[in-house]
Amino acid sequence: MNALSDDGRRTARRAARGAALLAFAAWCLIAIGALVRAHGAGLSCPDWPLCTGKLVPAFDARIALEWGHRVFAGTVSLGLVALAAALVRLPELRARFGVRLALLFGLLGTQVVLGGLTVLLGLAPWTVTAHLCTGNLFMLSLAWLARDLGGAARGETRAPLAPGLARLVWGVAGLVALQVVLGGLVSSHAAGLACASFPTCNGDSLAPTLHGLVGLHVLHRLNAYAVALGCAVLAFRLRNAGPIARLGWTALRLVLVQIAVGAANVLMQLPVEITALHSALAAAIVATVGLAVREALAPARITQESVAREVAPERPALGAAR
Repeated sequence: MNALSDDGRRTARRAARGAALLAFAAWCLIAIGALVRAHGAGLSCPDWPLCTGKLVPAFDARIALEWGHRVFAGTVSLGLVALAAALVRLPELRARFGVRLALLFGLLGTQVVLGGLTVLLGLAPWTVTAHLCTGNLFMLSLAWLARDLGGAARGETRAPLAPGLARLVWGVAGLVALQVVLGGLVSSHAAGLACASFPTCNGDSLAPTLHGLVGLHVLHRLNAYAVALGCAVLAFRLRNAGPIARLGWTALRLVLVQIAVGAANVLMQLPVEITALHSALAAAIVATVGLAVREALAPARITQESVAREVAPERPALGAAR
C-alpha cells in the first residue's frame, strides 16, 4: 500500500488518538450499561427516544442513570461523526479507511436500534444480549481502527503470523465471543445466581445439568475455564512473538482476574459494583483478544525508515560486486 503524504500522516496520527479515545469511551459505555442493568434502571425511561415523554425528564437516581447512559452514547456518536469528517476530507485516507468508517456507522446504527428495542420490548433477552454483543464489537472496531491509523501514520508494513499460531488466536477469539454471548444470556435471563455457590454449582458438582437457567450458568462457567486455558496456551506459544506476546499475557491476566471477580459476584450475591466490574473486564478481554487477532493477521511491522536503513548499507557492496 502506498505511503501517506505528510498531511495524511499528520491527520492519521491525530485520528488514531481520537479513535483510541472513542474506543475508551465505548468501553466506559459498556460499564455504564452494566450499572444500568444492575440497578434495575433499564426501563426507568419506559419510552424511546424520549424519556417519560420528554427530552430532559424529571430525574430520580435510576432515571438519571439511564438518561445519562443515552446522553453518553449520543456523545460517542457525535465523536464518530467528527472522526469520520477528519478522515474523509483527504482522498488517500478516505480510500484507505472509508469502508471501515462505513462499518462503524453500520454498527452504531444497529446499536441504536437495539437500544431502542431493548426498551420498547421490555428488556427482551435477545435484545439485551444483542445490544451487549454489538457494543463490544463497536468498541473493538474503534480500537482496531486506532491501531491501523497509527500504523498508517508510521508507514508500517506487515507480514502474516505462522498459520498454526494464527488458528490458535482465532480459536481463542471464538471462545471469547461465545463467552460474551453466554454472559449476555445469563444477565438477560437473570441467571446470575442460578448457581449460588462456587466452584461447584449449588454445592452439587461443577456441572449438575446443562438444561434451564442452571445449565446456562454452568455453560458460562465452563466456557470461562476454556477461555482461560486457551489464553494460557496462547500466551506460552506466543511468548517470543513481539507485540502479540504482550497481548497474549495481558489477556491471560485479565481472564484470571475475571474468573475471580465472577466467583465474588456469585458468593456476594451480585453486588452492583462487582457486576459492573465483571462487564468492564469482559469488554477489556474482548479488546485485548480482538487486537491479538489483528496482530495474528499481520504481526510483523517494519517501518519505511527501518527498511531504508537496512537496505542502504547493502548498496556499496552491490556496487563493488559489479
